[in-house]
Amino acid sequence: MVKRILALVMVIVLLGIPVSANAQTYTTKSQVYTTVKKNLMAHKSGFKIDMNVKTMNELRKGKDLMYTVFAMDDKTTSKDFDYLKLNVDSWRESWKWSNTTGAASLTITVQYATTVEQEKAVDKKVASILKSLNLKGKSDYQKVKAIHNYIINQVSYDKSLKKHTAYNALINKSVVCEGYSLAAYRLFLDAGLSSRVITGKADGGAHSWNIVKVNGKWYNIDLTWDDPITSNGKSVLRYDYFLKNNKAFQDHIRDAEFKTDAFNKAYPMASSSYK
Repeated sequence: MVKRILALVMVIVLLGIPVSANAQTYTTKSQVYTTVKKNLMAHKSGFKIDMNVKTMNELRKGKDLMYTVFAMDDKTTSKDFDYLKLNVDSWRESWKWSNTTGAASLTITVQYATTVEQEKAVDKKVASILKSLNLKGKSDYQKVKAIHNYIINQVSYDKSLKKHTAYNALINKSVVCEGYSLAAYRLFLDAGLSSRVITGKADGGAHSWNIVKVNGKWYNIDLTWDDPITSNGKSVLRYDYFLKNNKAFQDHIRDAEFKTDAFNKAYPMASSSYK
C-alpha cells in the first residue's frame, strides 16, 4: 500500500500537478501564511494548501495574500522580505471550495527570477565576499563603504537591460539597478546591518536603490548611480549617492508603499547626509 501511494505521488509530480504542502487542513490564516512562505523560500513552483472554508473567507477578505507573506521578515535570514519579494517574478492563485463539506484548497503556481542552484551560488558568494572584506569589528560606516566599493568595483551595468538578480550581480558581474540593490541588500544584512530595497522612479524610468541604517540613522544609497557607464568602458567609483538624506535624493521618487506614514515612522530618514 505504501509503495502504491508513493508511486501515485511521483506520477502527480511528473505530470506537473501540485501536491498538497502537507496532509494538514489548516484552520487559521497565520498557518496558511507560514506555509506559503515556507514553500516560496524553498523555490517550489507549485503547491496546494488545504484549509476550511472559514479560513479561506478570512484570507480573501484581508490584504493580498502574497503581499502579507512578503512582509513577513525573519531577522535570521537575508533571503526573505524584500529579497524574496523581488525574486518572485509571478504567481497565480487558484481556489476551490465546497460549502457542503466545509473544505477548501489554495493552489499557487510561481515563477522565480533565479533557480535553486543559482541561489546556492549566491549564498556561497556572499559568505566568501564578507570573509574577504574582513568586516568583523568594523563600524557600520566602514561596513557600508566596503560593500559599496566591492560591488561597484566588481559589477558593471547591464546595457541589455535583461539581468536583474543578485546572481547576475555577484556571479555574472553584470546587472541592472535591481540586481545592484539585491546584492547590496544580501551583503548588508549578512554583515549585520539593517537595509531595505526601495523601488520607484528616477531619471524618468523605473529604478531601485537601498536605504541602510548607520549608527542608528537611515540613509539613502544608490550603488547603480555611483557606478556610471563611461564612454571608455573604464570603471568609476563615486560617492555622489552614498549615505544621503531625502533632500539629496530628490531625483529619486519612491513608490507609494515607501511613502506612507507607517513606513516613514518605521524607517525615519536622517535629517542630514552622512559626514
